[in-house]
Amino acid sequence: MKAAVFEETGKLSVQDKPVPTLNSGDVLIKVDLCGICASDLAALNGDITDYSPPVVMGHELAGIVVESRHPDVKIGEKVTVNPMLSCGNCEYCRADLDKYCSNIEGIGHDIDGGYAEYLRMPKHGIDTGKLISVPDVISSEELIFLEPLGCCINAMRETILNKSVAILGAGPIGLMFAQLTRKTGLQTFVLEPLAHRRRTANEVGADATLDITAEQVETLIEQTTGGVDTVISATVNDQRAIDLAFKVVRRGGCVNFFGLAPGGQELRINLEHFHYMGHKLMASWAFSRWSLNESRQLLTDNEINLKPLLTDRFPIEGVAEGFENARQQRGVKSVLVGG
Repeated sequence: MKAAVFEETGKLSVQDKPVPTLNSGDVLIKVDLCGICASDLAALNGDITDYSPPVVMGHELAGIVVESRHPDVKIGEKVTVNPMLSCGNCEYCRADLDKYCSNIEGIGHDIDGGYAEYLRMPKHGIDTGKLISVPDVISSEELIFLEPLGCCINAMRETILNKSVAILGAGPIGLMFAQLTRKTGLQTFVLEPLAHRRRTANEVGADATLDITAEQVETLIEQTTGGVDTVISATVNDQRAIDLAFKVVRRGGCVNFFGLAPGGQELRINLEHFHYMGHKLMASWAFSRWSLNESRQLLTDNEINLKPLLTDRFPIEGVAEGFENARQQRGVKSVLVGG
């Protein structure tokens, strides 16, 4: 089978690999689509280090079970995965905080993932509930968003929300956040420098979309009488994004630095100023089993519009082109086609 292998920083290659063989309790998934995630771009750049190359990347997948050696899994099931395989027994796992388990193996991070024609889901992952079966009403084009949508739902539960919110960035994550905040009844502003992504933000129902020019930022501050209650930064948290977040949040407001940051990026705060401004600063990442279940239900009930988000498809052999397309933000979401 064809597979895209992350070999080391800066090196991603297409290889011919054997179709995975199964042990007792494993299942084999034929991958239909797999989304290119910003974390994969960051790992290839060397900006984050929670990967164990060489490894087949890819964790936002949609597929079909084609072989099962597990008594609870049937051939033909439409599935995706919770890609954090944890111990299932520690204090964190029992509290639905699997992401803090000290025995994490990440699909597409530490064990082979979905940038391939086939994926082996190990018995331990199935036994701990990490194989997610979905009804046929959910298309593969929607199913690849179940995991990132779960990340957004998790962040929504953690974030201090009031009446208004600014979403920084109209990539796939920002566009899902915008829909979730609108569903919650929040006045939702999306700030995005790229015109084609602003158009998509309008399409999915943002109350207003703005460029990040000084004039547009001042317009937002005026419209909200001093700034929004909450900022969710759904973009790369470089210094420009950090400065913008503090510019548009009101006194006493909350900033959630959800997006990844470039390697070495620091957040420096004058504590006296911070004290009197009263900002609440936080960072959310990943998902919980609860939020993935909520995500599955939203997709099943067709309560979120994901159709405008998937814009570009690439074969596995074209993974380099797909990564560059995503890096240049030419569309919204780029995916690899499994085969």
